Amino acid sequence: MKLLKFIFVVVILFACIFCLISFLKPIPYFNSCGEDNLYRYRMGIYQIDTDIIKEKEFHKLGGLLSFVGIQNIRCPNEVDRERDKMLAQSIDSTNRSLKWRLLKDDLWINKNGNIGLKEMIAVGSEGITFVDSYLTRMGFNTEEPLNAIIDTSTFQKLNSAFYKDKKYIYRYYAMAYGGSFSIFEEADHATFVALGDCYAKDKRHIYENRQGILDHVDYKTFKVKSTVSGCFAKDKEGYLSWGDRITGEDLENEYVKQAISELDR
Repeated sequence: MKLLKFIFVVVILFACIFCLISFLKPIPYFNSCGEDNLYRYRMGIYQIDTDIIKEKEFHKLGGLLSFVGIQNIRCPNEVDRERDKMLAQSIDSTNRSLKWRLLKDDLWINKNGNIGLKEMIAVGSEGITFVDSYLTRMGFNTEEPLNAIIDTSTFQKLNSAFYKDKKYIYRYYAMAYGGSFSIFEEADHATFVALGDCYAKDKRHIYENRQGILDHVDYKTFKVKSTVSGCFAKDKEGYLSWGDRITGEDLENEYVKQAISELDR
């Protein structure tokens, strides 16, 4: 009996010391989450990260029951995914309530009469959950309403990035968490035409969807072909992938070689 009491006292003493230490210093929490930044700390389980200015950020994942090992915590990535799922459902619900319908050429209109360019964006830190979104304002959805700028009767899609109406050339710049839509000031409206899905030109310049003006290409000999899969072009100086010259080992890539073969025909 005395031995049992002694063992009980030792266990309680050890537990008290352990708890006291955890109040002063985080103790690594060994887990099945695959995370190395989880700790027993102040009678709970915390995810502790260090931000860019070297300050610690604490995210509580479990309480006393998790601290003593009675209850498992939910892994941070599971929590994040559940949060991302709920956010996506909220965005989808809002979109349904606005009753968006296609107007023309990627341009949609909702029940309130607002027009928007439809895009698919990622939500959450992992970027693996996607939802439909609508750019209803210029820029990164923060400037003038599209209603005030676009002439819907003459609006048309030229390729995956460029659009036009009777007044302006527009460019959509895609990004994972939401792109931008803006007037493409560099373009000459009267002579601007698309060259396939990745390039365009006017009387002065060759343009690539993302880089804009390609000032390192030969205007007169620049060409694309509709039979080429991907964003490839050619001029008298060589070959391009998107806006960059294809050089070195890239010329030996089978996919690139196939594109070059098509351009040379």
